[in-house]
Amino acid sequence: MTVTKCLSRGALFLLVATAHAHAHLTAAVPADGSAGTAPEHIVLTFSEAARITVVSLQREGEESRRLTPLPAEMAARITVPLPRLSPGKYTLSWRVVGADGHVVPGQLHFTVLASPAAGAGGGG
Repeated sequence: MTVTKCLSRGALFLLVATAHAHAHLTAAVPADGSAGTAPEHIVLTFSEAARITVVSLQREGEESRRLTPLPAEMAARITVPLPRLSPGKYTLSWRVVGADGHVVPGQLHFTVLASPAAGAGGGG
């Protein structure tokens, strides 16, 4: 009976360790649920290096469109350029592959209140 308990505990430990080993989103710009000026790019920060394989963007009421080009290298912080965005509600969906080979999908939602002013100068 002691051997069975030890094996069960060991298996449970491996399951928990494996579940935490996958790359997961730790931060995003724009943040999930945020509202503001149209971003020029998306920055996704993961718990470990990952390679992004698919990114799609959908404005509410419109077709989803895949974003390209995507970075080919694995990184914990991934930046993807965006097309010019009109005001509206957006859903960004992605899939990454972590170093462990597991595919991890994710989504975030943000609202564009206004597009950057045409011809506005300055960095930001």
